[in-house]
Amino acid sequence: MIEQHARVVAIEGDVALLQTESQSACGSCQANSTCGTGLLAKLFPARARQPLRLPIDHLARRPLPGQRVVLGIDEGYLQRNTVLLYAVPLLGLLGGAVLGDLFGAGGAAGGGSELAAILGGLSGLTAAIFWVRWRSHGASARIAHSVRILRVEPDVQTVAIRNLGLHA
Repeated sequence: MIEQHARVVAIEGDVALLQTESQSACGSCQANSTCGTGLLAKLFPARARQPLRLPIDHLARRPLPGQRVVLGIDEGYLQRNTVLLYAVPLLGLLGGAVLGDLFGAGGAAGGGSELAAILGGLSGLTAAIFWVRWRSHGASARIAHSVRILRVEPDVQTVAIRNLGLHA
C-alpha cells in the first residue's frame, strides 16, 4: 500500500470527509524562480479539490475534524488508473494518426497525407479522452474499495521550554 496524509474536514456518521495534503515542493525550493515546474505552478494556481468521502467504521479510534490521518492506496488501483489516464489517450492519438495516414493514402502512390494523419490523430485522441471520461464516471464508488484510512495520526504535543537558569 502507498501511504498519503490527509486532514479530516468533517465527520458525517460513519463517513469522514478528507482533504489530501499536497506534497509539492514548489515555492519552498531555492530554485523556484528559475525552475520550469515552479514557473508553471505560478501560472496555473492550484484548484480546490473535492473532499474525499471514506468510511471510518473499521477504525479503533475515530478521528476528529482537523486531525491528520494516513490513507492507504492500493498499488494495483493506482497502476490501472495511471494506464487509463496516460496510455489510453496516447494510444488513441497514435492509432488515430496511423489510421488517418492509411486512409489518407487513398490515391497517393508514395504514402498518406500528413493532414489526414494529423486529423486522424486528433480524432483518436478526442475519442480516447471522451472514453476515459465516460469510464471514470462512478469512480467515487470504486475509490472506497481501493483507498482506506489506515490510522489516525497521534496529536503532537508541544512543550514550551522556559528559562532553565542557564546563562552563558
